[in-house]
Amino acid sequence: VPSDVPSDVPSDVPSLSCDGPNTEIKVTVTTDLYPLETSWTLVDLCNNDLIAEGGNYRSTTTSYTSTVTACVSYFQFTINDSYGDGICCSEGDGSYTVTQDDIEVASGGEFESSETSSFGTSCATA
Repeated sequence: VPSDVPSDVPSDVPSLSCDGPNTEIKVTVTTDLYPLETSWTLVDLCNNDLIAEGGNYRSTTTSYTSTVTACVSYFQFTINDSYGDGICCSEGDGSYTVTQDDIEVASGGEFESSETSSFGTSCATA
């Protein structure tokens, strides 16, 4: 659930109700020296729903983890850096990791304005 109140302790996103199986997605972001520049979104591509988002990070070189339980689907994770220099390596050693059911599906840190990864089950079989 998005919040306009910055926090050094991100809250987990509430779980969604599914008719079928669930999946757990965990996003861990380690901030660089400019944490306010970093944000991310997780979208269910089968129905274009925003599943989770993160940002408003205040502390440098700090790890933040958000966990969401969602319906099995095909997802798109996008991480953004508003300055355009990514989160590694010119201004600190920031990074991100996304796991689905404890399996790494995306990771990185060296990008410019944004980086996108898609993962999960195709919409036809979700």
